[in-house]
Amino acid sequence: MCNFYSLAKKVYNDSAIREHFDTFAWVQVSQSCRGIELAKDIMKKVMRNKKKEETTTGGTVEGLERMGEEDVRQGLHDLLRDKKYLVVMDDVWTFDIWREMQRVLPDENKGSRILLTTRNIEVARDAAPWIRPHELHLLDDKESWKLFRRKAFPPNQDVPTEVGALARKLANKCGGLPLALVMLGGLLSRKDQSYDTWLEVAQSMNWVSTGDGKECLKILGLSYNELSYPLKTCFLYIAAFPEDSIISVSKLVRLWVAEGFILQEKRQTMEDTARDWLDELVQRCMIQVVQRSRARGRVKSIRIHDLLRDFGVEEAKKDEFLHVCSSGDMAESSRISSHRAAFHNRMQDKATLSSPHLRTLLGFSLILTNGGRFLNGLNLLRVLDLEGAEDLKELPKQIGSMIHLRYLGLRKTGLKRLPSSIRRLLNLQTLDARDTCIYWLPKSFWRIQTLRHVYINMLAFISAPISADHNNLQTLEIEDFEFDWDVREILRSRSLNIRFRKNWVTTPSLTMNEIKEACERMFPESLEKVLEKMDSLVSLSLDFSLIPGDVLFAWAPKLHQLRSLTLYGRLLLKQQQQLPDSSQFPPNLTKLVLWNSELEQDPMSVLENLPKLRLLELKGNSYLGKSMSCSSADGFPRLQHLELYSVHNLKEWRVKAGAMPSLTHLTIVNCRELKMLPKGLQHSTTLRELELSQMPHEFYDKVKNEVRYEVRYHEYPYPYSLFSDENPNACCIV
Repeated sequence: MCNFYSLAKKVYNDSAIREHFDTFAWVQVSQSCRGIELAKDIMKKVMRNKKKEETTTGGTVEGLERMGEEDVRQGLHDLLRDKKYLVVMDDVWTFDIWREMQRVLPDENKGSRILLTTRNIEVARDAAPWIRPHELHLLDDKESWKLFRRKAFPPNQDVPTEVGALARKLANKCGGLPLALVMLGGLLSRKDQSYDTWLEVAQSMNWVSTGDGKECLKILGLSYNELSYPLKTCFLYIAAFPEDSIISVSKLVRLWVAEGFILQEKRQTMEDTARDWLDELVQRCMIQVVQRSRARGRVKSIRIHDLLRDFGVEEAKKDEFLHVCSSGDMAESSRISSHRAAFHNRMQDKATLSSPHLRTLLGFSLILTNGGRFLNGLNLLRVLDLEGAEDLKELPKQIGSMIHLRYLGLRKTGLKRLPSSIRRLLNLQTLDARDTCIYWLPKSFWRIQTLRHVYINMLAFISAPISADHNNLQTLEIEDFEFDWDVREILRSRSLNIRFRKNWVTTPSLTMNEIKEACERMFPESLEKVLEKMDSLVSLSLDFSLIPGDVLFAWAPKLHQLRSLTLYGRLLLKQQQQLPDSSQFPPNLTKLVLWNSELEQDPMSVLENLPKLRLLELKGNSYLGKSMSCSSADGFPRLQHLELYSVHNLKEWRVKAGAMPSLTHLTIVNCRELKMLPKGLQHSTTLRELELSQMPHEFYDKVKNEVRYEVRYHEYPYPYSLFSDENPNACCIV
């Protein structure tokens, strides 16, 4: 599969090929994938490739989720009808899914192409009988050794003479299968490079290479058996996620902690320990890295190969550790003997009614027929994640009886309120209510001392007064709320109404503007109480039209643990929209994102003095001025990533020579008034990647001509790159 994927990526990203198409889409197909889901995925990719998220039919990416099957099919056809498109359908399993998509994708426009990869040669032949499929072959000995060596030994290290011959024999035992080579290399990379240690592994590989793929399973068994017991449980848990899904590491880490898999260590949090364990699984090549964070280089999202996931599902079921039920396993889903269950798309009501012993219930885009009644009786749950269950409109009051609950994931559900009984969940660690219309929390919510990660909207935040210190709370994300007609009913029927009345609103009928203005008056006081009682915060994100900057920066120096600060909204500051002195920022801040802050004074003179800042993003109207200057030769000592996105008024940017000595990645998007790159950065020896997007053609020409960049091929993820003569390791992506 790795070879198919790499080959398809090269075709998809080839600049000469891309010049012939108007739009592109890469979609991953799984065994259980439905045509409607695939059509939606293609539409999302095409729409996001456009400058605006509007289609010719006026739809949006967000509105796509609410469309019916026939509307999606017609919408996709209309979207691509007048375009020359390239669509890659990766890993197609069945004839049916291809035939269904073939009827939807328009074929009247000459020049469009569909690239299909599959493990089944008959599927490829059925798709286009007149075209001979391109079949990939196994790696030869030379290619096998190159791949194995890259995974088994550190970069730029010679292979120790003691194990050289044995290492080549081990590579040959993999039968030319890339996955087997990668996994065996990952296994050996964690072992001593001594002959006796490697010989022990070789002796355990007592099979003859047959080329039928069974080597992968045997090596996977070796790798799995080498794991410690805690790592085995963490690996098997990943099998709960749907096939081919991209998994958020922050969510996975929170789940592992809630499950009790992670041991508490003295010098770091359980979340940090969990990430260390995840890094070991990456090193062993048992999971694949999809994306790394730019601030610290940590793994941000992962995926797992189908073969490894299938192995994990079977092992988890055999050990009665986890039961995974897809929509096609409905009969078996009613017989759950393990303490953990994961349901994909659908679930039978009796599956939970007959399983009161469940400790974990994971739902992935569940389609529910009886609301939240299936939760009744599950009083032993520690983890409940129902993300994407849009049909879930109400939780039963009995949820307060789940006194062991540590993780409550309600993201993207149809919920509008929580029962007051959640105040009894005194072991709760995570509440994730993002992208919901939950506007109210019970008064005693903040008395829960075990809270570690809270994601709520503005109304829910100000509905409950902050009480007690929260020494465990690491993540607080407060997002803006969408107006819903039910909001007024909720405010009228809850104590929140009283708080609004005391803060200006006097009319019995609340309007949208009145609610917004009341929130703006109440938020500073609530935020101050939070910052006063939550000095263990690691990540703080505020998304609201007006952010009380003076309150925030008054307490920021005391937030010694805060690493990440994200502010979406206008900063209310006393000094005419000017950032306070750098001493008013969290002392250990490594990531700062400002979006629509509407700063009138140049922020760089302050931000360049933040000693540990590694990632800085200035987006939207974060800065309204025309010129920006990094005037200190010692400025931004650790900054590695800088992104300027839609800073519309910026015309001139100056950087003193020697500033930003650690900068490796610079991104400039849609800053159309900017005339040229700063001279202080043009000959940087650390800059490895310069990404330019939605800039005037004159800007690109100046970069190429004045900074002497030459265009070269850059495989992924962008088709065009510019490499500097002064620094051959640097590239510019446009």
